[in-house]
Amino acid sequence: MMKVSFAEIDETYLRNKVKNGYYSSISEAIRDTVRKQRENEQHCLLAALEIGEKAIQEGRTQPFTRELFDEVIKNGMQKAKNGEKVINTDVLPQ
Repeated sequence: MMKVSFAEIDETYLRNKVKNGYYSSISEAIRDTVRKQRENEQHCLLAALEIGEKAIQEGRTQPFTRELFDEVIKNGMQKAKNGEKVINTDVLPQ
């Protein structure tokens, strides 16, 4: 069994959702939220795959080399150290 704690404001929000009839229980509200998050992640992944497939079909590709790999890792690590959120607009759903 999983036990989860919430900030007071979040717990109040969830209790109000149940009280107002949006959900029959807090557990149902949390399950719905997790399901929606999974669906969103899947949608983003499929959209990214479609964008990549289209780029390949249009010949917009870049050879994968060790140098490219190292550059991507270096840039990602630097952004992570700086606390930057990395958003690649090339792979966002349209």
